[in-house]
Amino acid sequence: MLNTFFNENNIQFLENESLKKHTTFKVGGNAKYVAMPATKEQAALLLEFLKRENINYYIIGRGSNVIFKDSGFDGVIIKTTNMQQIDFVDETTVYAAAGVPLNVLCKELQEHSLEGLEFCYGIPGNVGGGLFMNAGAYGGEISNAVYEVEYIDENCEVKTIAVSECEFSYRHSVFQQKNWLITGCTFKLKRGDKDKILSFMEDIMQRRIDKQPLDKPSAGSSFKRPVGYFAAALIEQCGLKGCSVGGAQVSEKHSGFIINMGDATCSDIVALAEHVEKVVLEKTGVAIEKEMIIV
Repeated sequence: MLNTFFNENNIQFLENESLKKHTTFKVGGNAKYVAMPATKEQAALLLEFLKRENINYYIIGRGSNVIFKDSGFDGVIIKTTNMQQIDFVDETTVYAAAGVPLNVLCKELQEHSLEGLEFCYGIPGNVGGGLFMNAGAYGGEISNAVYEVEYIDENCEVKTIAVSECEFSYRHSVFQQKNWLITGCTFKLKRGDKDKILSFMEDIMQRRIDKQPLDKPSAGSSFKRPVGYFAAALIEQCGLKGCSVGGAQVSEKHSGFIINMGDATCSDIVALAEHVEKVVLEKTGVAIEKEMIIV
């Protein structure tokens, strides 16, 4: 039934697919299907079909902030990475589809002398995931440049929502409380100096390379920043740098990262994250919270 639907609607799909191939942490069991719609119309058709047939689904982009359980996912993973459209609406307004990697968007904007999202350079996610989590780094958040977000609602209709209604805050958006699929975003940017923007992007990328364990699979920063503190500093203060469970380790390069040393399971990562949370709370009285989503 699903194979027929995918083929009839020209939607790319994979069957009985390892989710290790679809997350930056490289862990997780198999999904029955991974479906990759290329347009918002295909995505709306797919959602309508899955809801009508009561088939379980979950939406991801590059899988850079999510890990799947070792038992896998009994349903359809909707992956937005084939949604790659970028449109320059006017001199300072740009539409980017959900599947556009943030690095690609940053380069496109820099080449058009547009500033406002350059801090996203090096964040290992797509536009959709960046909006979902209100991704940020080096003093900026993606919400700062948002004009409106395009999404498919619970009735499988394509809608837009103004930035003022998105409830953006630190690592939070309204999309985390809604059964919606983000299809794209219109950004409002500023004219800038192309060379200065490039220099800033290269600088923050070098800082990432110098400070972060980019050579090992991870979901990026593993813990949210507690108010008034830095998670990495608290973790290091508690002597947890290098601590491991199975194949998962608190990075010796940056203690805010849990990394996959090669054979980690989802269970290893979760157990280690919970151990870190427990020890930090016991020793410092500060509660830290996992940033990654476990499905």
